[in-house]
Amino acid sequence: MKTLAIAAVIAAAATSASAFDIGSTGVSIGGTLDANYTTGISEYAVDLTPRAQFSSWGVTFGAESTFDIMGLNEGDVFKGVDLDAAYEIGDTGLTAYGEVGTDGDFNFGDVKMGISFSF
Repeated sequence: MKTLAIAAVIAAAATSASAFDIGSTGVSIGGTLDANYTTGISEYAVDLTPRAQFSSWGVTFGAESTFDIMGLNEGDVFKGVDLDAAYEIGDTGLTAYGEVGTDGDFNFGDVKMGISFSF
């Protein structure tokens, strides 16, 4: 019960977090703190995902990593880095993007590229 109360406080605090822009450099730093409980397997999880991104000339480059806070004592906290880039194509709702991830040893996975449409 104590763990659930701590997770609830952390989740409530996470909802008020927002990215921090560093002046007019185009650099933004932020993150997400996610505390949850899965009923089917009775598992608690607390993940911290810091994110840094740089925007210039319409292209946004980002990097983020997820840390398993509940696994601090087990030593398996770092899961790798996810890198992404996105370019909004005018005011059409189209975005060209690319993303790639690494594991904890910085071995790169598959590259994903595509175009998304938002409406």
